[in-house]
Amino acid sequence: MLPTPTESMIRAPAPLVAALAVALLVGGSAACGASEPPPRAAGSERALAPYDAWARQVFDDNIEPAAVGLTLENSSPRGDRLLRERALKADVVARVRINTVTVDSVGDQSIYHLGIQIGYPPLATPKVDDRAFELLIRPTSLAYGIAKAFDSRLRGLTFIGFIRHFVEETGEPGIHWHLSPDTAEVAAIVREAVALGELSAP
Repeated sequence: MLPTPTESMIRAPAPLVAALAVALLVGGSAACGASEPPPRAAGSERALAPYDAWARQVFDDNIEPAAVGLTLENSSPRGDRLLRERALKADVVARVRINTVTVDSVGDQSIYHLGIQIGYPPLATPKVDDRAFELLIRPTSLAYGIAKAFDSRLRGLTFIGFIRHFVEETGEPGIHWHLSPDTAEVAAIVREAVALGELSAP
């Protein structure tokens, strides 16, 4: 018959008990104080930036009128001070094609959904793996007037697109973008900006 354990046999040494207590307290407080990590773009290890005032200027959810032939001005894209910024900061910079245009209507308000396909090769090394995106155009979007005027005629058009993932004010991830004319001049400026950015990178 096995001997019955005595109190001295089952009692842990005092130093060990103290160490365990400290470990439990530290571990418990660390768990309670842990916060959710910031959202990340799909296929990327980079934490998402907030969609702040700077982002609203650069990735403004807009289609340039010249990209759909709505302007008679012969202004050079080199005068666009935000073009190089978009080229350097976007997750994806590439020629894009609008494959689908769908509309959700609620009363007098409509939300346009543009399904786009990324062309290959891209104009800069992509920071995410996605090769297709859905761009939303709400009544508050700068591109709303163009979307409303062209509607389904946007399907099949190509642009040079700048797309980036952000954290919205709600804390949820979201996509914001800008579509420029698909011209050799815009593409050349983008390539120049990317090359200079790579040279100046640490």
